[in-house]
Amino acid sequence: MISRRRVMASGGALLVAHDAAAQATNWPDWVDSYVGAVSFYRSIPLEDILPPPRTPSVDFDDRTPFGLQFSVTATGDGSIVWLRIDGGPMQTAEQGETLRFGLLIDGVALLASADARPAPRSANLTVRPNQLSTEALFAHADGSFWRRHFTANFTSTGADVILWVFDAAGTRARTWRGTTRRRG
Repeated sequence: MISRRRVMASGGALLVAHDAAAQATNWPDWVDSYVGAVSFYRSIPLEDILPPPRTPSVDFDDRTPFGLQFSVTATGDGSIVWLRIDGGPMQTAEQGETLRFGLLIDGVALLASADARPAPRSANLTVRPNQLSTEALFAHADGSFWRRHFTANFTSTGADVILWVFDAAGTRARTWRGTTRRRG
C-alpha cells in the first residue's frame, strides 16, 4: 500500500513539474549589452523602522555620474545577468559580476551561481514586459548585510536604470538613477 502511494505521489510530482516548465517566460528582444551612467538621486528614510533613529543619517553622496554596464543573456537552462558598477557603495570589481539564474517561471528566477567578489548570499531575477530587475543580498565580514536592487526599464534605444541600496540597519535606502544605451 505504501509503495502505491509513493508511485501516485511521484506521478503527481511529474505532472506538476511538466506544468511548471510549460509556464516559463519567453525572453523579450532586449536581451543584449548596455552601457551608460548613473548618479546619486536621493536617500529615502524608511519610516516603518521602530523605534526611529534619534539622529537620522543624512547622505551627502557625490552626485558625479559614474559608469554602469550590464548585459542580459538567455541560456537553455536559465539566464545570465552581468553587471559592472564603477562607483558608489555598490561598486563591483573591475571585471564586474556575473549572476546565473535558473529557468524563469512566471517571470521569476532564483540565483543558481555567481562569479562576483563579493558574491551575494542570495539573489533573484524578475522579468516583466520592458523591465528586468535583480535583488541581491550581500554580507559583510562583521555579519551585517546590505541589499542591492538593480532595475532596468527598457526603451527603444536602451534602458533607464535605478539602483537601490538598503543599509545594514535597514533604516534608509539610497538611490541612483541613469540611462544606458544598447551596445549592439
